Amino acid sequence: MRFPARIVSSLLAALMGVFLLLALGSEAALWATVVWIAATGLGLYGAWHGRLPWFSAAQRWMLGLFLLTLALLLTGWGNWLAMASQAVLVLLAVKALEIRSQRDFYQVAALVLLGMGVAAWLRVDVLLGIFLLAALYLSLLGLLWQPLADAAVARALEGLHWRDFRYMLAFSLIFLLMLLPVTAIFFLMLPRTPTPLWAWTPPQGAAHSGFSADLSPDSITRLALDSTTAFRAQIIPQSADPEDLYWVGAILWRDEGRTWVADSPVARVRGAASTGVGTGTTGIRQEIVLSPDNSDYLFALATPYRLNIPVTYRQQAGGVLRLNKASGLPIRYMVWSAPAAPRVLSAAERTAALQVPDTTSPKLRALAAHFAGGSDAVVVQRLLHWFHDSSFRYSLQEPAGYPHGQSMADFLLHTHTGFCEYYAGGLALLLRLDGIPARVVMGYHGGEYNPAGNYWIVRQSMAHAWVQAWLPGQGWVRLDATPATISGQGGSKTGILAPAVVPGALQLWDWMQWQWLNMVIDLTPAKQRALWTSAGTRIMQIAQSSAYAPHWPKARGWYRHATLTYWSLGVVSASLLMAWILWRRYRAGRDVGYWRQRALRALRTVGLKDERPGVESLFWQRLPEDQRESVREIYLAQRYGPTPDADGDRRLSVALAALRNRCARLSD
Repeated sequence: MRFPARIVSSLLAALMGVFLLLALGSEAALWATVVWIAATGLGLYGAWHGRLPWFSAAQRWMLGLFLLTLALLLTGWGNWLAMASQAVLVLLAVKALEIRSQRDFYQVAALVLLGMGVAAWLRVDVLLGIFLLAALYLSLLGLLWQPLADAAVARALEGLHWRDFRYMLAFSLIFLLMLLPVTAIFFLMLPRTPTPLWAWTPPQGAAHSGFSADLSPDSITRLALDSTTAFRAQIIPQSADPEDLYWVGAILWRDEGRTWVADSPVARVRGAASTGVGTGTTGIRQEIVLSPDNSDYLFALATPYRLNIPVTYRQQAGGVLRLNKASGLPIRYMVWSAPAAPRVLSAAERTAALQVPDTTSPKLRALAAHFAGGSDAVVVQRLLHWFHDSSFRYSLQEPAGYPHGQSMADFLLHTHTGFCEYYAGGLALLLRLDGIPARVVMGYHGGEYNPAGNYWIVRQSMAHAWVQAWLPGQGWVRLDATPATISGQGGSKTGILAPAVVPGALQLWDWMQWQWLNMVIDLTPAKQRALWTSAGTRIMQIAQSSAYAPHWPKARGWYRHATLTYWSLGVVSASLLMAWILWRRYRAGRDVGYWRQRALRALRTVGLKDERPGVESLFWQRLPEDQRESVREIYLAQRYGPTPDADGDRRLSVALAALRNRCARLSD
């Protein structure tokens, strides 16, 4: 099967552009994407019908200048990443109109790789690595193919055989697979900087976590359908129930009526540890990788008593952890948490935890008085029992009759319908009106366990609000008045059902993203040194053990299995390769075309330049007369005869060897 030589370059350029668009994501403006799609369509049509290039060189130059100016005007000065993304797309669009030669494809490949560099400032997930690998493969394939296409055009050939392109597909794939280990070694050997290059200027338009430190209507509800990952966490000892996982983010002290804000009465500095937790306490260890966002809050199970955070931060009352500057990259940190021992509540904290808005209605005060009486623990139980009554319903929608949102008084006195913001804010308000110090906590509740990597995934949809009340002799006690949507199903109390375990089809994919963050994005100088030190130690142990080979079964289990797997794969690969070579030789021996090609290649060794059939007559006249006819007879039988075979190929090789020796003696 033949196909136009030029269509391949345009098609490969189009595929590379698709991967670039996927890598850029939302940063690729709609108008620039439409321009690229239209130009690519014209390029493919022109390549198929032989009409490239479109427009004159001057017109294409003016078009490119106009589109670059438009990108500058639409993005605005200073938004460099958006400007660079759109500039790369419009330049690719212009090049799609003129892909004719190897030089043009070089420029396309350079533009695509430049665009991938821009995308590396916007995202750091494993998909970027996949898109970059695909673009590199297509670039390599195009750079191998384009010279052959140029030669075909120069010889005025209408098309090339599919098998020519098929061989290049296989060769470029094998070459890329061979290049990957070299690239990995280079990546590991390259000196690391303390801060990744793309973190020096956090990208505009980077992903937002959506976490809000203020409690207001819709502050959490708008995240209820957002399934993106907020962070991943490994917990030791492992939690058996996601319902026990309350990830503290912000603690809100001031009630302003419709909203709560984090007006902490006590601030702590870096290095402070929670009081009341001894150094010998066996707590819960959490290794957390926070997804890139613009939030300055870190999350942990209450209450932290030991911290290992590689960036500058500050610690506030209640164990709240905040970054000094929000990061556009994943952040890995470790926290040890344990229940805090009871202590005396300071005067400032008590005052802040009992503050109520001056506008609180008398009806709400009367409602709170209804639950008063007895110890603080008894009052808390009455309030929780009331909130868990069947009259209260969890709903992400505002109740009928309140199109612009209900007030806290409406929720507590009339509708009894709302989301977790209302339940947390209402419980804290009633506790304060009854003289019990209380505060609202914003964070996440629950998690999805991934057994493939032994870690928990906490999603944005798990954002939640609850209450901490101060009880004598107990300290701050967690209270959650929000009803679960479906009890006993692992659902978080945000009202969105979340499975306790990651679905099996997604476990491997999420594990790949987790390893990408661990091994690529988070490869710090310390990790790099530890990796090479460990590798050097292993090599020294192997080199110093003269009897290593006879005793290898006594090695550790994982090493033995790894060695067996390595050699097994090697033996199987070698066997498959040998079987493929034998099969090819067997098929070639039965294929007439194989021997014809062998004859043509053999004649090239003595100077044949023109490979077109029937034009060898001029070539024969330059050969010595005494050996010309014998070689000519065998060659014609092998290339044009009805039954070329291995015997004829052998006789042709012998005759050509004698001819080469004869020519060498004549030249001397």
